[in-house]
Amino acid sequence: MIWRFPESTAIRHLQHGNVIVHATEGVFGLGCRAYDQRACARVAVLKGRRTRPFIVVVSDFAQIVTAVDVAQVDFALICASWPGPETWILPAARTAPRWLCGDNCTIAVRVTGHVQFARLCAVAGPMVSTSANQPGRKPAQNLLQARNYFGATVDFYLNGALETPGRPTRIRDATSGLALRS
Repeated sequence: MIWRFPESTAIRHLQHGNVIVHATEGVFGLGCRAYDQRACARVAVLKGRRTRPFIVVVSDFAQIVTAVDVAQVDFALICASWPGPETWILPAARTAPRWLCGDNCTIAVRVTGHVQFARLCAVAGPMVSTSANQPGRKPAQNLLQARNYFGATVDFYLNGALETPGRPTRIRDATSGLALRS
């Protein structure tokens, strides 16, 4: 299959289990395919994160619905915020991969409204995404910063535009509605 948009090389890298840097809503992200346990483990090592799971980003909720227990939450409220820069901590289904779940059997999900990121997810599938930085450092606002952080340890750097530079996405708990990050 030949893709006719600039993300084709990034998608090939994702499909081969690689890690990429890409634009998100507010910062550059470090990402891989969410259902690829080995790639997710690489992202965890690059971030210096061993126990906390990452956000799963999709272009459409249908991509991740089997990993979520939607019966326990007000799904209408959640869907009203998507697509957009809103991440929800949702109850995980028993079928959800353990490496995507938190200690409380939850999964963080966002349906992105970022056009380029949504195209990546639409073709490559659900992605794990986290800010492109190392612990204690500011998230990358451009590819040069990301390259300075990760160099050759990342397989591909995809240029793109940030929608709201410097502003991380909001994270909310679906069972309580509380904002965990504003």
